[in-house]
Amino acid sequence: MGWLENALKTKAAHASLMGTLALTVLAGCSNSSGGLASSSPTASASASATTTATASTATSTKPDPNIELNIWMPPQLKLNATDKDDWVTQYLVPEWNKLHPTVKIKPETLPWDGINEKVSAAMAAKTTPNIIFDYGGRVLPWAQLGAIEPLNDVIPKEDMDKFMKNPMLMKMTSINNNMMIMPYSTSPVALLVNRSLWEDAGAANLLPQDEFRTWTPDQFKAAMKAVANKDKGVYGLTMFGLNETGDQLYNNTIFAYGARLFNDDYSKYVAADDPKSEDALKFFQSLVDEGLVTPHPETVSAVNAGDYFKQHKNGILVASAGTLTGIAQALVDGTATKPINYELVNFPSTMPGKSALKIEYGNGAVFKNSDATKVEWSKKFLAWMWQQTDLPYRGGKVFNVFGKDVVWTKDDKELDFFNKNVTKAGDWPVIDPGWGVIGYGEMRAAMFPEMQKMFIKQSTPRQTLDAIAKKNNDIIAKYKK
Repeated sequence: MGWLENALKTKAAHASLMGTLALTVLAGCSNSSGGLASSSPTASASASATTTATASTATSTKPDPNIELNIWMPPQLKLNATDKDDWVTQYLVPEWNKLHPTVKIKPETLPWDGINEKVSAAMAAKTTPNIIFDYGGRVLPWAQLGAIEPLNDVIPKEDMDKFMKNPMLMKMTSINNNMMIMPYSTSPVALLVNRSLWEDAGAANLLPQDEFRTWTPDQFKAAMKAVANKDKGVYGLTMFGLNETGDQLYNNTIFAYGARLFNDDYSKYVAADDPKSEDALKFFQSLVDEGLVTPHPETVSAVNAGDYFKQHKNGILVASAGTLTGIAQALVDGTATKPINYELVNFPSTMPGKSALKIEYGNGAVFKNSDATKVEWSKKFLAWMWQQTDLPYRGGKVFNVFGKDVVWTKDDKELDFFNKNVTKAGDWPVIDPGWGVIGYGEMRAAMFPEMQKMFIKQSTPRQTLDAIAKKNNDIIAKYKK
């Protein structure tokens, strides 16, 4: 049983949940000081990892083919701060090559804010890679268009049975019970605060003080006011609306205001029907109007926000566990300005003592290909990686959905907070981002121009919601035909 299922059944699950969360990057975006101490894998790295035997990795009398498989991936972390390359290039590929030297793996890194465009172009030109490391928010829309291979044949039945008992996991990784994304990782997302900014302003008391680090919108705004300094170019938060990666901050907060994005069967975008959604957008617009966030969010990307955080130009970032590690590594290599005394907090919420939990499942998919051998071995590679090694957990700073120990979480108080926070999954709403909606990728692309209009006062929050709703429901209707 996964950690979320346990959390839904008991509030005393904290001890059993340690090490069961998981990161992606995320925001299409996002790590922890504890991650820097990870030891390098040895030639027997897979021996210390999960050792689930599957059809994809079973010994075969058939010789390995001579082929090359391409992997596209967003920027990846280093396993250790002193490593030359990311964990995929430096450790994962060499470990695979020891087992299958004739099945070559060629990784290629894509920029965070260019993944969707490059994949969309490749789909149109029929030049997609064999494998992509990415999360469900991007992969499921491609799967809905028929570009992704199901992975059921390389997932053991006992694992599939467990996955199918978790409705939210299935919504985020599958279509009609066909697993389109490797579902073994899970990653919480919250807000990362650089306490140093508030400590320098003598206002650390304005940050969340309760056990689960919750705050109301008014408390959030008061904290923004305490550090905003136009002359120094410093703000509490950088909002972003330059491309579709900006949707996470706004949609997560809509949930924290008590509204939803879609109805249960994804047949309608319903956020515009709930006044609480408009309240959430009014809140964001007020931060812009009052000069409390980085100016001109319509011209800012999520990548910019991360850079500003490292430079002490803002104090809050949407983050997963991988974000913490990235910040820690940047402090070591000198690309971040010291000090960054960071802590995780929840999204501002109108529910007293509560917020909305953002939990993401799955990473990694195989594109369809006319070469059946490449499809077969792409699946084998993904199955080996997630089921028989611990490298994606340690390297990607994600958690195992079944709660199996992941050593990089040890002795880190912020990861401990992530573990503790998700024990509230039975009491707090868990955000359903709508990854399973046909046309979800188009919806993300349709949202940010409307947010840009709102930021420059060409539309009101109400008009913005109505425009987003019309676009999204038109997209839903298009795929129903």
